[in-house]
Amino acid sequence: MEWVKSLLNYLASGVNIHHPINLLIILILGAFSEVGVPLFFSLEILLFFISYSYGPLTYPALLVILMLLLGREVGSNFLYLVARGLGGRFLDWLGKRSSRTAKAVEQFKRRLNKNPTLVVAMVRITPGLLQVPSISAGAVRLRQLSFVEGVALSSVIYDSIPVLLGFGGRFLLPRINTQPETFLFIGFGCLIILVWLILFFFYRHNSAKYRKPK
Repeated sequence: MEWVKSLLNYLASGVNIHHPINLLIILILGAFSEVGVPLFFSLEILLFFISYSYGPLTYPALLVILMLLLGREVGSNFLYLVARGLGGRFLDWLGKRSSRTAKAVEQFKRRLNKNPTLVVAMVRITPGLLQVPSISAGAVRLRQLSFVEGVALSSVIYDSIPVLLGFGGRFLLPRINTQPETFLFIGFGCLIILVWLILFFFYRHNSAKYRKPK
C-alpha cells in the first residue's frame, strides 16, 4: 500500500498555481463526471487525502474544491444548453433510451416550482441522478442562474463529505494506530456508500410523498 500513499502524496503536492496543468486536469475530470464518465471516486479520494494531510481549509484543499466546482459547472451547463436547444426532442430521445431516467426527469420537472435551486442541488447529490437536473432544467428552460446556483450548492455539499472524513482522520488515526491508507480504502469507502444510501432513500421517500394524491 506504500505506492498508493506515494502516488497520493505526489498528486497532492502538485495541487498549486505553479502546476496549472494539474489544476486543468482536475477541472476537466470534474466536467467529464457531469456527462456520465465514471471516475470511480478518484477525485473524492484525492480530496480526502489532501484534507487528511493538510487540513480541510488549507490552500490545496480549497483549490481542489474550486477546480471541481468550475469543472462541474462546465459539464452540467453543457448538458443544460444541449437540452435547452433541443427541447422536447431531447426528452423524447431520452425516453426511448432509458425509461427510468425519463421517469426521474418527469418527477424532477414537477418539483421545480417550489425552490428550483434547492431541488437541483438535492437531486444532483442523489445516487444515479446526476445528469437528470441538467437535462430537465434545460428542456423546461429553467432560469440558468437558478441552475448554476443549484450546481454550486450540490458541489459544496458533495465535497464536504470527503473533506470532513479527511479532517476526522487527522484526529482518529493516531488514536487507533491505523495507517492512513487502510482508513482511506476501508473507512472512506464504507462511509461514502452509507451516505449515498441515506441520500438515495431520502430521495425515494420524498418522491413517494410527492406522488401521493392530496
